[in-house]
Amino acid sequence: MLSLITVNLSTSFNDFVNEAEHKQVSNLKSRIVSYYRDNGSWQRLKGNEPLWKEMLGAKVNSNAADSTPTSNRQNATETNDNLLALSSLLQTQKRLSLYDVDKQVIIGRDLITDNPYSEVIELNGKIIGWLSLVPSELVEGSPGNEFLAQQYKNYYIIALMVIALALITAWLFSRHLLAPISSLIDGTYTLIRGNYRLRIEKKTNDELALLSDNVNVLAETLDKNQNNRFKWMSDVTHELKTPLTVLRGQLIGIQDGVFIADEQRVQLFIDQIDSMSNIVNDLYQLSITDVGGLTYKKQPLNPIQILLQVADSFTAKFEQKKLYVDCSQLAQLMADKKCSVLADKDRIRQLFVNLFENCCRYTDASGQIQISAQIIAKQLHIQIQDSAPGVPLAIQDKLFERFYRVEPSRNRGYGGSGLGLALCKQIIDAHQGEISTSDSSLGGLSINITLPEHRSYT
Repeated sequence: MLSLITVNLSTSFNDFVNEAEHKQVSNLKSRIVSYYRDNGSWQRLKGNEPLWKEMLGAKVNSNAADSTPTSNRQNATETNDNLLALSSLLQTQKRLSLYDVDKQVIIGRDLITDNPYSEVIELNGKIIGWLSLVPSELVEGSPGNEFLAQQYKNYYIIALMVIALALITAWLFSRHLLAPISSLIDGTYTLIRGNYRLRIEKKTNDELALLSDNVNVLAETLDKNQNNRFKWMSDVTHELKTPLTVLRGQLIGIQDGVFIADEQRVQLFIDQIDSMSNIVNDLYQLSITDVGGLTYKKQPLNPIQILLQVADSFTAKFEQKKLYVDCSQLAQLMADKKCSVLADKDRIRQLFVNLFENCCRYTDASGQIQISAQIIAKQLHIQIQDSAPGVPLAIQDKLFERFYRVEPSRNRGYGGSGLGLALCKQIIDAHQGEISTSDSSLGGLSINITLPEHRSYT
C-alpha cells in the first residue's frame, strides 16, 4: 500500500511540474523572441549565464520595459515574479537549453537530442532557434526531488508509526482476549487437581463468559457430588454400624454369660440382620440404578390394581398399628381401560411397598391413610395421604435424598434406613413420571405421583 502511495505521489507531482513548466516555456518564448528582435542575433547570449538567468527571471532591458503600457507592465511584473519563484524552486535555468536555427547550442546542454522536450522559436514566421527542457525528475538534487524525498520520508515514518500502533493495539487486544482464556485454563487445572470450590470470575460478556458459567456450574456440581459422596459413605457406615454394634454387644453378653441365647434373643439377632439386609438391598438397588444396571421390563398395565394388591398385603401391619385405610376412590379406576401406563410391574410394586412401609412406620397409631387417583390431561395422578405427624414444608423436598430423615418426629427410632423414598424417586424417574410431597389434609404427609397414560393404537 505504501509503495502504491509513493508511486502515485511521484507520478502526480511530476505531471504537475511538467505541465507548469510547459506553460513557463511558452511564456518564456516571447521573452526570447523579443530579445532576438532587439539584438538581431544570439551572439551576445551565447555562453552568457548571467544574461540567461536574467532572461529566465523575465528582466528585459529597461527600454523595452519603458515602452510597455502601464497595465501590461503590471501584468508582466506579476507573471515575472511567478516565473522567477517557479524557476528558483525547480532550478529551471539548469534544465533549459537554447539552440540556434542549426540546432547548435547557445547556452545549456551541448546536444539538443539530450533534451526530451523541445519547442521551435519563430520570428515573423521564420525559425530562429529551439528551446529545450529536461523534465524535473531527471535532474538530481533539484528542490522538487528534495520535496518528493521528504514526502517519501514522511510517509515511511507515518507507516512505521501506524504499524507500531497496530502492533500495540493488537497486543493489548490479544491480552484482553487471552485474559479470560488464561482464567479458564487455570480453573480447569484447579478442577483436575481436585479443588472443586474454585469459581471463575467473568471478565467479558461474550461466549467466553458463557463458557466460564458452564465451568462454574461443573465445579459446583462436582463439589456437590463430592460432598454427597462423603456424606453418603458416612451415612452408610453409621447405618451399618448400629445393628452390628447391637449384634456384637449381644453376642459378647452371651459369651460372657450375661445373656441367655433364648428365642427372644435369637429373634433380636434376626431383626438386626434383617435391618442390615434391608439397608444393603436398598443400597444395591440405588447403586445399580445409578450406573444404569437396573433393567425395566415395561408393559401396559393398570397400576391401581397393583396398588390395591400391595395395600391388601399390608392389612396385618395396618391392623397392628390400628391404621384405617380408605381406598374407596379407587374402585372406579379398577376396571377403567383408560387407566393404563407403560411400566415395569415389579418396580411399580416395589414403589408402593416402600410408600406403604413409610406410612406404617411414621404414622401415629390409630391414624388414617387415604388413597385417591384420577386421570387428568392424559396423566394418571395418584395421591397417598397419611395423618400426623407432618413434615415441615421447608424440608419436604429433602425427603427424596438418600439417608435423609426428619428429626425428631420421623427419626431412626422408627427403623427406617432413609433410602426408601430415594429409591421411589428413581423408579418414577425411570417411568418418565413425577413424584413430590405436600401437606396432607389429614395432618400428615401427602405423596403425589404422576405417570403418563399409555394409549393403545391397535
